[in-house]
Amino acid sequence: MTFITNLRLNLEDLRTAKDIDEASLSEVSNTIDNVEIELQNKDTLINELRNNTNTIISEKIVLEQENIILSDQIAGLLEEKANLENNIRILQQHRAQIPSKNLVTTFRQSLDSMAGTLDEPESKANYIISSMNVKLRTNLSLEDNELQFQLPKPDDIIPPENLSTIEFTIRSTPKEPDLSEYIEVPDLTGMILEEAEYAITDAGFKRGTTSEKNSNSPQGMVIDQIPSACSLAIPGAAIDLTVSKIIDVEMPTIVGLDIDSGEQVLINSQLEVGEITEQSSKSTSGTILIQSIEAGTTVLVGTPVDIVIAAREAVEVPGLIGKNLDMATYLIRSAKLKPGNIVKQVSTKKADTVLEQDPPAGTVVLDGECVDMVISIIEALKVPDVTGKHINEARTILENKELRIGRIIKRTSTLGTGTVLDQEPKAGTEVEEGMPLDLVVANQDIEMIEGIGPERGSKLRDIGINTIKDLAVADTETVGELVGKSTATKFISMAKLIDSTSQLGSLGIDRQSAELLVKAGGIDSVNALKNAKADYLYNLCTEAIASGKVEVPVDYSLKQDAVKRWVELAQ
Repeated sequence: MTFITNLRLNLEDLRTAKDIDEASLSEVSNTIDNVEIELQNKDTLINELRNNTNTIISEKIVLEQENIILSDQIAGLLEEKANLENNIRILQQHRAQIPSKNLVTTFRQSLDSMAGTLDEPESKANYIISSMNVKLRTNLSLEDNELQFQLPKPDDIIPPENLSTIEFTIRSTPKEPDLSEYIEVPDLTGMILEEAEYAITDAGFKRGTTSEKNSNSPQGMVIDQIPSACSLAIPGAAIDLTVSKIIDVEMPTIVGLDIDSGEQVLINSQLEVGEITEQSSKSTSGTILIQSIEAGTTVLVGTPVDIVIAAREAVEVPGLIGKNLDMATYLIRSAKLKPGNIVKQVSTKKADTVLEQDPPAGTVVLDGECVDMVISIIEALKVPDVTGKHINEARTILENKELRIGRIIKRTSTLGTGTVLDQEPKAGTEVEEGMPLDLVVANQDIEMIEGIGPERGSKLRDIGINTIKDLAVADTETVGELVGKSTATKFISMAKLIDSTSQLGSLGIDRQSAELLVKAGGIDSVNALKNAKADYLYNLCTEAIASGKVEVPVDYSLKQDAVKRWVELAQ
């Protein structure tokens, strides 16, 4: 309402200019406010009328759409009614009826007619109609206890749902052929055409068609026949023949090829290599210079082709012994020769070193000849057994075998410090030169026992306990004065366990099994194992595992035969 705003601005200008008194100003201002309120009410009324108008228009559109839908439905119902009336009219039509026996008779006559057409006396084979499958759509009716087929007229339009489907098969039984009049067909393959024609007539047959086929057999020889030999046929039947035709081939170009390639080209072209002569030439030796039949000429299969090649020169065989195989091969090719057979032989020489050659060095031969060689191979390197050896001795043994020490893993043991307890790969494994071996070595340092550090280790050494074995036989009271009695008992028990498992390990018993024998069976020495009863000891160990007295890995398994073997080893 812009004009209301303008009135207020004008009124404010009058008040500022003092051209109007306060009473008049107040009266005019109230009048403007009343006018504004009245205008706002009228705007609200107009908006409500506008919204009502829109609602009425929307309802009108909906009604019009519903009217269209109802009109379409009415049209559909009228069309459906017309279709129903038409179907009733069709069903009310009069149609001819055929008895079932007449229908079957018609199909039988049709079968007889087709069979008669196939039975031609001049046909080379007999044909029969075995069966006729019939699928009939018709109306069915029953009159005088007999089934009637009501067939529609050509111009009838009958809905499929008003027809019944009748399916049946009419099968014929063929007559057994009379073979008494048949005679045997002679074998004509391998005969020339004239001989085959005489044999056909003499056997009571007649010659049929003759066709030719490319073949390596002599020209005009019979290579196939129909009917086949020894089959049966009616006298006077025709026998078709296939005779050979000599293949003509085009002479290929072989000039410029080496002799080996040229010979292969001739063989692939079904030609033969004739006489090969040499002629002095600047071309590489063995290159074909002349061919006796010009390229492109048509010749018979198997025609021999004479060849003239560039003469080979005399060359000297280089010395190869002591050379590496790659270098030897290079020298052979540089001398215009070819590497021949290569035989491998075990030797102390470096691998692939030439040990022998044939022909010997300095021999004069024609270029292109082959040089045979014997080369060295190194015998498979096997890992030596260094268990039980001191690590320094093991290092020397490995180095002499061109091997080296890899990781060194320390393990507590009462065996001498540095003694090899285990190795990986195992002894006898085939490896390559320079292969690293991981070693497990014994360590008797008392600090290997959990809880003994440098300070406690120093105190124990002060009283003469230097190794795990010393600790295993130490007095509990003496050690207890340094570390406390309970701790001393723990350390000495651990030392005894290590000592016992080390002794059992000397028999080849694995660490886990050794600990099981000590903890479950009280076997703390080889002597104790020697006096044990194998079955009783096995039962003790299995009960300890089952009860949880001794913890073992999930995949650990103790075998009774193994316990018996350990006892026998100790004895």
